[in-house]
Amino acid sequence: MSEAELATRTAELPEVFAARLPAADLAGLRSMASGGEWEELLDLLVSALSRTGAPIAPAELDQLREVLSGWGLPTTGLDQLVVR
Repeated sequence: MSEAELATRTAELPEVFAARLPAADLAGLRSMASGGEWEELLDLLVSALSRTGAPIAPAELDQLREVLSGWGLPTTGLDQLVVR
């Protein structure tokens, strides 16, 4: 996947999880997406999903793992997520 494709997929993530995140976290994620702050966005997203216990689908977990791996970031935080 090219860096442009990876950036597009990462920028879409706040909206994928919008209904399951607190408003303050969502606002931060959207701001980071508009500024191209991918590592910070992913860190906050995984943290917020873990902290709130928001359920995610297996396909969403795969999407997060792929994006994190694409940026060369650790995926260990995904182990704390609730997958249903």
